[in-house]
Amino acid sequence: MKNLNKKKYLSKKSGSILVFSLFIMMISLIIGLSFMTTSSIGMKSTISSAKSVNSFQVADSGIEYAFREVREFRWNETGGNEGDKNLEDENTDGLGDVFNLSGECDNSTGKVSGSANGGTFELFFYPDFVSTTPINNCNGNNANIVRIKKIKAVGTYKGITRSVEATADFSGL
Repeated sequence: MKNLNKKKYLSKKSGSILVFSLFIMMISLIIGLSFMTTSSIGMKSTISSAKSVNSFQVADSGIEYAFREVREFRWNETGGNEGDKNLEDENTDGLGDVFNLSGECDNSTGKVSGSANGGTFELFFYPDFVSTTPINNCNGNNANIVRIKKIKAVGTYKGITRSVEATADFSGL
């Protein structure tokens, strides 16, 4: 009889080990899945942040591009000599003179488009610091370089868009 009772006891014990092992495996699976979910969310957040930073950099590159193009245009126009600058030319140089050389200025909107750092940017030029309406052509009276007071660049990188504004004073160039 003692042997029979011992076998019954062992079989009950081995069944509880199986249940305990399944319980431990289920807890491990839940913990593993939560780590995977957290990692996935973190990775998506990192990718989104990187795209946002890149689109900001594209917009900033657009601003730098605008300043460089105007500076180079004015420098080349005067032959690199400040003393030779013709004031009449200064007051008639327009966005079309600077940006139409490569066909970048859209005369119907006054918008200049370009690309940098794997993204695209659009430049908008404003006649004063508070205006919300940009200059709407490349060759009109208000498109003169010396009248531009603010530049806004909108940069897009992989579907994310950011904008940057900068004040401008081209009258001394």
